[in-house]
Amino acid sequence: MDQKDEKILDILEKNGRASYTDIAEEIAVSEGTVRNRVERMIEQDVIENFTIKTGGKRSKAVVMVELEVGRDIDEVLEHFPNEIKIMEVAGEYDLVLEVEKNSNEEINSLLDQIRSIKGVKNTETYMVLKERGA
Repeated sequence: MDQKDEKILDILEKNGRASYTDIAEEIAVSEGTVRNRVERMIEQDVIENFTIKTGGKRSKAVVMVELEVGRDIDEVLEHFPNEIKIMEVAGEYDLVLEVEKNSNEEINSLLDQIRSIKGVKNTETYMVLKERGA
C-alpha cells in the first residue's frame, strides 16, 4: 500500500458511499486508477465491507448467445432470467441479450447462470463502456 491507497481508505472511511469519480478528483488521479486500486484492496482483504455508488451508473453488457442445433428456442428461453432483454436474431448467434446489473461481478454471475442452461452452446460478452445517442 502506498500514500494514494491510504488517501482512498481515508475518504472511504469517512464516506463509504463516495464515488470513484469524487475520490479521483480529491486525490488527483483518474477514476480508473481509483477503481483499480479499490478492487486490488478488496482482493487483498484490505477492504471488506463498504458501499460505493459510482454516480448511479450500473454495469451493462451485450451478450451474444449461440444455441445448440436442433434445440427448441422457446424451451431454452423458459430457463432464462426474467430481468434481461432478449432479442432473437439471424446470423452466427441466435440471441442478443441486454444485461444491466449493479456490478461486473453480478453480470458475471448472471452469465454463469445463462451458460449452465441446457441448450446454450456458447456466449460472447461485450461490456458497455459508454452509451451514446438516444
